[in-house]
Amino acid sequence: MGSSRRLTDQERRQIVRERAKGVSVSAISAALKVSPKTVYNVLGRGRSAVSANDSRTRVLTLRVTDRDLRGFDAALARRGIAHRSDAMRRLMLAADDLLRPDEGMTHELKGMSAALNRVGNNVNQVARRLNEAKLKGERLPYTPASHSEIRDLAVLVFDMADQIQEMFRARRRELDLEVTKALAGLAQQEAEQEAEQEAEQVAEHGAE
Repeated sequence: MGSSRRLTDQERRQIVRERAKGVSVSAISAALKVSPKTVYNVLGRGRSAVSANDSRTRVLTLRVTDRDLRGFDAALARRGIAHRSDAMRRLMLAADDLLRPDEGMTHELKGMSAALNRVGNNVNQVARRLNEAKLKGERLPYTPASHSEIRDLAVLVFDMADQIQEMFRARRRELDLEVTKALAGLAQQEAEQEAEQEAEQVAEHGAE
């Protein structure tokens, strides 16, 4: 039986590389003189911390609240994903698509902002005329035409509010598609890896 000695970083990378090439866990454990359990532990952590080509050398530390973590785990669970690190790496790689500004939405919002400013100016003018008349003791210059104008302005504001909500819903759908694309196949990959590990563990126990 293999020892429980501490593996070096080079040996951990070797385990990941050899396993990626299809070398069995028993052969790897025998070559490094460690237990199969040690190899499984390295593989479980190595998929997220060490790559077969030695390219994943940076470790990121992130502090979050329990609520944040539960929310993230729940979001992953809804997609059938169990490993946070793999999901976070996929999302990081897709950051260019996920974080790219929506130029179309930006243009539309600028136009609506200008329109809202015009609406605000019109409302202010009506309010100013009413206030001036009140201060002078004159009859309020609020005619049916004024009422119609205010109503038209209100309709315009509500229409723009509906348009903004629809733009944000469309953006949300677009981002959901990008996230789905980034995480595509990860749940199935995890399931296959777990099934493979279970099969190898059964084979190891049978050999003993």
